[in-house]
Amino acid sequence: MAAASKISAFGAINSSGLPPARMSASASTAPSAPPAGLTSLDPAGDRWHPRADLPDKIAGRLEYLTDARAPEMLVGRILRAGRPHARIRAIDTAAAEAMPGVRAVVTHRDVPGLNAFGIMWQDQPALCADMVRHEGDPVAAVAATDAAAAEAALAAIRVDYVDLPPVIDPAAALAPDAPILHPQGNLAAETGIDRGDLAAGFAAAAHVVEETYVTPRQMHAFLETEGGWCAPTADGGLMVAVGGQHGARDRMQLARILALPEERIRVVTSPVGGGFGGKDELTVQPALALLALKAGAPVRMHLSRAESVLAGVKRNPMTIRMRSGCDAAGRLVAQEVELLADCGAYASLSPAVMETALEHAAGPYLVPNLRTRGRLAYTNNGTCGAFRGFGANQMTFAIECQMDRLAARCGLDPAEIRRRNLRRPGMPGFLGQAVAGSERLDEMLAAAAASPLWATPQEEGDEVFATGMALNYQGNGLGSLPDDQAEGALRLAADGAIEMLCGLDEMGQGLVPALQAAVADRLGCARSDVRPVFGDTGLAPDAGSTSASRGTFVAWHLADRAAPGLAAALRDGAARLLGRPAEALRIVPGGIAEVGSNSSAPQLGLAELARGLLPGGLPETTAHVAFPKTGYTRGNARYVFAFGATLARVGIDRVTGAVRVTDLHLHSACGPVLDLAAYLGQLEGGAMQGLGLTLTEDILIAGGRTLTRNLDSYMIPTIRDMPARMAMTALEDLDPDDPWGPRGAGELGIGAVTPAIANAVGAALGRWPAIAPFPPEAILQLIEEPAS
Repeated sequence: MAAASKISAFGAINSSGLPPARMSASASTAPSAPPAGLTSLDPAGDRWHPRADLPDKIAGRLEYLTDARAPEMLVGRILRAGRPHARIRAIDTAAAEAMPGVRAVVTHRDVPGLNAFGIMWQDQPALCADMVRHEGDPVAAVAATDAAAAEAALAAIRVDYVDLPPVIDPAAALAPDAPILHPQGNLAAETGIDRGDLAAGFAAAAHVVEETYVTPRQMHAFLETEGGWCAPTADGGLMVAVGGQHGARDRMQLARILALPEERIRVVTSPVGGGFGGKDELTVQPALALLALKAGAPVRMHLSRAESVLAGVKRNPMTIRMRSGCDAAGRLVAQEVELLADCGAYASLSPAVMETALEHAAGPYLVPNLRTRGRLAYTNNGTCGAFRGFGANQMTFAIECQMDRLAARCGLDPAEIRRRNLRRPGMPGFLGQAVAGSERLDEMLAAAAASPLWATPQEEGDEVFATGMALNYQGNGLGSLPDDQAEGALRLAADGAIEMLCGLDEMGQGLVPALQAAVADRLGCARSDVRPVFGDTGLAPDAGSTSASRGTFVAWHLADRAAPGLAAALRDGAARLLGRPAEALRIVPGGIAEVGSNSSAPQLGLAELARGLLPGGLPETTAHVAFPKTGYTRGNARYVFAFGATLARVGIDRVTGAVRVTDLHLHSACGPVLDLAAYLGQLEGGAMQGLGLTLTEDILIAGGRTLTRNLDSYMIPTIRDMPARMAMTALEDLDPDDPWGPRGAGELGIGAVTPAIANAVGAALGRWPAIAPFPPEAILQLIEEPAS
């Protein structure tokens, strides 16, 4: 879209040379108040429960798996390839093995089973045998008595490489003459759909906007880098304690690599010092396990930040060409989407990320004529895969900016054009699949339109201010293709605690308080009565991956299904001990009380109840949860969705081009909030990651070599970069017949931040940034772009 046509939609140019910031017109169509039931998420009142792990985290006392130390524990290190693409002719470890203090050196020759792993398909080597495909590829590993000996041993390993041309550009990777990275070629995955008559749709369009959006290679930047420890067990098995996001799946993958039965491997994955998708795939586990088995001793490993930057999974960079057309009234008539994503050297979850992005290609809007195409290319640019938002937020950047651009062409305010195109509750999803009820898009749009941010000042000194908005429509769970299930159990422990057994992982997102809240709500006990048992395949049943905003759904449903049986068993047991009928008793905080009693004090404490029942066994109930299916079989599609709206007020310095986010408002609709502190933390944490994705963060790679080597050259937003004013709200109601309970909020915080900021810039300048992050020089180019 030409600059002139963009500017003309805003009317006259002011004395600053910029179009007047737009949005005051929304007052004519916006409701006078936000929708009923939308509540502010303030840390106050009786709903606020401080996180139990907070004091230990703040004081640095909480022990992570990487903190384990023991006198007999060896130190493990991994030899990385250090080159983007090469053939291995020979690996010589003799000198390293002869060095003092070295207890084990492993290469691909020490892999007894399948030398490959990967969540979707197994294309990533545990230790490289004949090829390396990125700088961080593991070639060998050592275990020694101390770090110095381990580092010296790494330096003594000799690898004979033949360097090969690196494949660095995803588009060039798909050319016929490109060097081939995998036997099946460089096209890792391809997908798309056609609906309606695209040519006829565009022919009927009064306005057409086309833009190419580019998103960066973002790093998870978790506080705890990848690591943990492994130790052989007496039965010839292995204890693996490494931070992850799905212990049962890690165990399955390790069993294949080690040629061991799964039942002889125990995997502990919690607590985790941050994950965000970056620990969903195996990280150090294969090398660490091989070292522990060969050395016959415990081995610990903790990646340095520089090694984590080099070898860790990153967000898939995407290039999205989107062409959107609407009629004169602003109703969408056609859309064409072409997506090219960088897979990196191995697949991991990248194919699913691309598929999820395309599932959100129209956002929450109705488009009768549509074509989408997505291609995922292998390159030598590190590894890519799961990251909070999982492709949906990259696509939301594109579609939400397109809506504002079309609004400018039509002379509509951003809220009104969205209102005219919004999907209606009960309609099929984007792929034609059935979707769950309790859709709250109308309410989220109303909340955004009613925001006081639209009435804020437009200029102050060298800064011009404007407000932008974006809707968020985020699928929960893994979709229709995987067998997305979870198991759990509730039981009374010998000390009187009510234990919730759930194999999900606590990564800082608030799993523990969510489990406690869900169980306490269903039983009537206190949160403090509930002891979650999680993140350990030896203690808790498989509840699936801690990803895709599925944890809240799993926790609520496990508690909902297991609680009635345990409640009945507790009342029956108390009835026998108290000599009262079970129906005359109820569960209260701390124990069992009489129905109708004015006192909330228990007549029988939970510890007393456990002692009284112990000779005959303590009650336990199990539960099974399966994510609902959509009926869609031609690809992957979500059934459960969460809804939101993000508003950003930005100040743009007309001298430096710096973009300053002064206000950020996140409205959310995920059903009942299980734990207020965890919910608020999810929204705020996601929003800060969204600010980084939008304004500063990008791993730079040139010629297959990573230029961004550490956090000194990777700009993560800090507390000083937070907007001066942040407001979070929640709409907690569900449809009366909705059986699905709370939705996950883990990805709502990040999902629409980038387009909200971009649309604020567009409102101020009449020109939209399309390449994220938006550095000051790019904004200056927009300011200085001549009208034509």
